[in-house]
Amino acid sequence: MNTLRLLKSRRLLSGLQASILAAGIFGVCWLTIRAEREMREELLGRAKLAANALTIERVRALTGSAADLESADYRQLKEQFAAIRASQPDCRYLYLMGRKADGTLFFLVDSEPADSKDYSPPGQVYEEASAEDRHVFEAKIASVVGPASDRWGTWISALAPLTDPQSDAVLAVLGMDIDARDWKWHVAARAALPAGVTLLMMIGLLTALFAAEQVSASPKPVMRRLLPFLAVMLLALVVGSALLLWRQHYNRVIGSTALASGTVAQDLKTVLEQQVRGLAMATQPIARDAGV
Repeated sequence: MNTLRLLKSRRLLSGLQASILAAGIFGVCWLTIRAEREMREELLGRAKLAANALTIERVRALTGSAADLESADYRQLKEQFAAIRASQPDCRYLYLMGRKADGTLFFLVDSEPADSKDYSPPGQVYEEASAEDRHVFEAKIASVVGPASDRWGTWISALAPLTDPQSDAVLAVLGMDIDARDWKWHVAARAALPAGVTLLMMIGLLTALFAAEQVSASPKPVMRRLLPFLAVMLLALVVGSALLLWRQHYNRVIGSTALASGTVAQDLKTVLEQQVRGLAMATQPIARDAGV
C-alpha cells in the first residue's frame, strides 16, 4: 500500500515538474515576443517624431533628381537627417522615399555623406522595395516592417508617411533602418530580466519538488549543494538587470532629447525665416519712398 502511494506521489510530482518546465518555456517565449512588440512600437514612435520634425515645405520642394543637389532645401534636410541619425545609436540609415506614378519607389534624401559608399543620391530607384513599403504610401499608415534584405544588408525598418496638409496626399515616407542582428540582441536584452525571473522561479519550484521527491529522510544535503548556485544566479540576475535597465533608460533619454532639440531648433529656424521675409516686405515701401 505504501509502495503504491509512493509511486502515485512520484508520478504526480513528475507530472508537476513537466508542467512547470513547459510553463517556463512558454513564459520565456511569450516574454520575448512581447519585448519585440514593445520595441517595434518604440521604433515606430521614434520614426514619427523624426517625421514630425521635418518641414513639409522643404519636402514638397524636392524633385527627386540631380537638381536637388543645388537646392538649399535638400542641403538643410540632409544636415537634419545626419543630426537625427547621429542621435540614434542603433539607427544605421535614415532616409526619405518618394513614389513615381508607376509605383516605383526612389530615394529623395538620406543621412549618408556624399562620399560614403552607401550614399543614395536623389532619384536613385529602390529596386528591393517590398509590398509592405508600397502599402505605407497607399494606406497612409506608419508601420514597422522586416526583417527584410536589400543591397545594403538585412533590416528592421520603421516607415512613417509625410502627408500634404492641403491635399492629404503622401509626399514622402521617412524610413529608419535598424540592423537585424543588433535588433535580435536588443530583443534578447529587453527580455532578459523578465525571462530570468521566470527561469529563477521555475528553478526554485523544480528544486523544491526534487527535494520533496527524495526518499531520504532529510533533503538538507541536496539543498546545501543547490543554494550556492541559486545565490550566484540571483546575484548575476540582479546586477545584469540593473545594468540593462540603466542602459535602456539612457538610450531613451538621449534619443528623446536629441529629437526634441532638433524639433525646437527647426521650429526656431522656421520662425526666423518667416520674420526675415516679413521684414523684407516691410522695408520695400520704405526703400521706394524718396523722402525717406
